[in-house]
Amino acid sequence: MQRRAARPLPLFAGPICYRKDMKKHAIFLGGPVGVGKTTLGQALAGRLSGRFIDGDDFSSPDHPWYCSILQTSRAIARTGLAMLDHSSSVVIAYPLGCVTWIYFRRKFGDAGVRPLFVSLRASYSSIIATGRGRSFSSAEHDRIQVMIAEGYGVRPFSDLVLDTDKAGFAATLARLEADIRRMIAS
Repeated sequence: MQRRAARPLPLFAGPICYRKDMKKHAIFLGGPVGVGKTTLGQALAGRLSGRFIDGDDFSSPDHPWYCSILQTSRAIARTGLAMLDHSSSVVIAYPLGCVTWIYFRRKFGDAGVRPLFVSLRASYSSIIATGRGRSFSSAEHDRIQVMIAEGYGVRPFSDLVLDTDKAGFAATLARLEADIRRMIAS
């Protein structure tokens, strides 16, 4: 019996082509805890007359994120695609790593939906500032610092990186909306 050398599996099973005529969009807002993914995402979805998903709503509270990431990603994709049956856009607030970016890029692209990936970033001191309206547990403080150090606010696969601590909420939202509309039109 002759053995054949194993061939590595391709990361993508062919190229994903995004066409200008793609009318549906999945807009992912990623970044560290507390950077504004949910607040900006809800407001952006409203301005785009789209739908909103908070990815944290799909994670298992009984397991750490790394134990349930595939189940969570599948639920987000299933829900997002269902929402796109009734809307032209869905905004998804969920911190992304390279593996989840590949998964969502492929899942939405194969369905004829153009995914857009936005990294939201802010300094640690800005995120935990009392004026931002959110308090954090000590575990969340630690996670924020780790996520910033790991580059969650500046992913290399991002279509856009937006600082959420350089202007007020209204100005940041207006810039995000303008940039997204520009990307959708291109």
